[in-house]
Amino acid sequence: MTVYYQTIRYTKIMKSNSINSHTVRSAGFIRNVIAFAFLAMVSTLKAQTYYDFDNGTDAGWTRPTVHPSTITYPSDALGGHAYRLQGTPLGSGVDPNSRVFSYITNRAYTNFYAAVDVVAWNTNQDSDMVIGLIARANGNDGTFPPTSYLNTSDPLFASFNPDIPNGLTFNVRLHNQRSYSGPGNTGPLGSADQMSIWSINNNIFNPPGSLTLGNPVAVTQSRFRWVAGHAYRLVFSCTNNYAATPSFFSCSIYDVNDLTKPLLSMAGDDTYNGNFDQIPRYGYVGVFAFKLDNGDFDPNVDATFDNFYVGETAPVTAVVVPAIPHGKLGAPQVINRVPASFKNFHPAASGITFNATTLTTTNNVNTSVTKLFLNGVDVSAGLVISGPATNASVSYSGLTTNVIYNARIELSDTLGRSTTNEWTFDTFSDAYLASASVKVIEAEDYDFGGGGFINDPPASGFAGYDAINDTGTIINSGSGYVDQTGTPGGVDFFDRDNSSHSLENQYRHADAVGTQQGNCVTYAFGDVTQTVLPYGISQSYDNQRSKYSSLSPTLQEYILERTEGGEWMNYTRIFDGSKTYNVFLRAAGSLAQPVRLDQIGATTNTLGSFNVPSTFFVDNYRYTPLVTTNGDLALVKLNGQSTVRLTIDSLQNNGSRGGLSLNYVALVPAAPQLYSSATVNGNFTPELNVLVDAGNKKITVPRNGATRYYRIGWSSQITISGLSFSGPNVVLTYQ
Repeated sequence: MTVYYQTIRYTKIMKSNSINSHTVRSAGFIRNVIAFAFLAMVSTLKAQTYYDFDNGTDAGWTRPTVHPSTITYPSDALGGHAYRLQGTPLGSGVDPNSRVFSYITNRAYTNFYAAVDVVAWNTNQDSDMVIGLIARANGNDGTFPPTSYLNTSDPLFASFNPDIPNGLTFNVRLHNQRSYSGPGNTGPLGSADQMSIWSINNNIFNPPGSLTLGNPVAVTQSRFRWVAGHAYRLVFSCTNNYAATPSFFSCSIYDVNDLTKPLLSMAGDDTYNGNFDQIPRYGYVGVFAFKLDNGDFDPNVDATFDNFYVGETAPVTAVVVPAIPHGKLGAPQVINRVPASFKNFHPAASGITFNATTLTTTNNVNTSVTKLFLNGVDVSAGLVISGPATNASVSYSGLTTNVIYNARIELSDTLGRSTTNEWTFDTFSDAYLASASVKVIEAEDYDFGGGGFINDPPASGFAGYDAINDTGTIINSGSGYVDQTGTPGGVDFFDRDNSSHSLENQYRHADAVGTQQGNCVTYAFGDVTQTVLPYGISQSYDNQRSKYSSLSPTLQEYILERTEGGEWMNYTRIFDGSKTYNVFLRAAGSLAQPVRLDQIGATTNTLGSFNVPSTFFVDNYRYTPLVTTNGDLALVKLNGQSTVRLTIDSLQNNGSRGGLSLNYVALVPAAPQLYSSATVNGNFTPELNVLVDAGNKKITVPRNGATRYYRIGWSSQITISGLSFSGPNVVLTYQ
């Protein structure tokens, strides 16, 4: 395929800004002075406690007395300190596994709302540990005195052993599913950490001196992955009173860089075997890291926490659920943001709006340094800011249609503290994807009967689908792909599992390929007396396009899932040879994995790869572009009847298994690609931080050095008609 280029350069002397440098020094001085006055912020007003560890101590906390542990206070991202818990195994005893528990002991709680940031952890995948929040921790043996549950001098606390407590935990099991090969393993991390609300008991099911961690009195869920380098905020709550049976609990995980919406939430109750006496009804709240007894080669635990809160209820703020306040009191944060995280089909004309706030009446946001970056390009000059500096209204109206955006907002307050809000969304539209300009291939609509296909098939499936009983009203049977039987063994598809599975063959029942209506996830009930199923089913859905809703509001979109490295599916369609496409895969992945796209014929022609990033959980969907080995957008031109193949291009191991959910592939009209070089005869490489406005034939890219040469490549001849500067960016126009 011919790609046309034209080269242009800019030359500009970049000057330092001494005013900005002076401002930074002044802000740092003010921050240090103010921080001295707010070292360890502990408040018990209205039964609420904040603890940010900024004074480098944990006064008021109770820590282990038997199992070896080390407590340190490393620097945090806001100029204070965090709380690092490290533990090694006990040399002998009934239960020598590493653990570090730490409890705030100024008050016992029965109903509670607890939250904490996890800012670092042991990323060695040879260490299988659980970390999180513990509540209702005391020395309880299963009997509950009715009168003294708020009295921390109660005899039950006298028997409290901080190394082997009773209580209830919200925990994340790290490295639960991974490629495991012992010390020095450099294989990929796993795709499935595990999130649970577990009881924790020191003598209900075990000999005295041992600890059970793993009785799922509520629920447990997997298929997500913590990403190293991120910080996560855990929220754990129970609003029941002391006498409630059962008690209901909920928990959520947020990325600290996006507190507007949880990445994953879960809820359950304390029913177990028909009883409600497996969890203490009151106790301390704290944090912990615990090593599971599974023979892993790294026996140690290591987790760093920050910005702890506990109260009977959530902090009273102006933040609207499901958003939560920043764990650091008065820190600047983004609230009321539109569009939401992972938003599909956001109208470009609606722009971006949010509030920049400190949630205080005294500490201001430094609105003069508020930044917005779109796809790595600083577009802050287009921000419109109004209102009080403690809660400023911010808007941006420069979005372009049919674009995928990776967005970042940077805020600072007058104390010099900075926070970041990061998210992704797109401005495609349902109508655009349904238009003749675009060709969409549903991931579940792979070939059948040894190469059979339906060109431009209608939506099909089961309306009113009941996953437990596998029933529903079939729609477009025969004219669509629903229950078409593919030929296995490397003909229509290659799947490493040779049989279909309950709950994972909801669209094409006879095939081994995993297909589901939305994301259908099972989770364990703690109550083994469940008479229908020993587990629950949680079904969630991506954005429903009109091709489905117009047939039935209950016909949700299907996905292809339960993937493994090396598996593939063939898709045969008829293509318009006059069209050149960029290609996007709509997918969700707990583990970053590549998916390769090939054209299959007498020879195999690799068209490019979708480098699907981690979206944390398998139902957080986004578009990923098809790129070449050089990183530029792939140009795809197919003529007539052609077969393309999607291959899960990762290793086959526990780490990659089940880590992807594929929705559809969209072939859209190709957009120009910008390349640059420091010299006119140098190596021109694709610009990865760039905004392309194909409608207005404009490309915006950050400046890079004093002199830079640019080329615009496309599938047809173009002319660069102009070059200008806008703030820190270069703007090129073409025709």
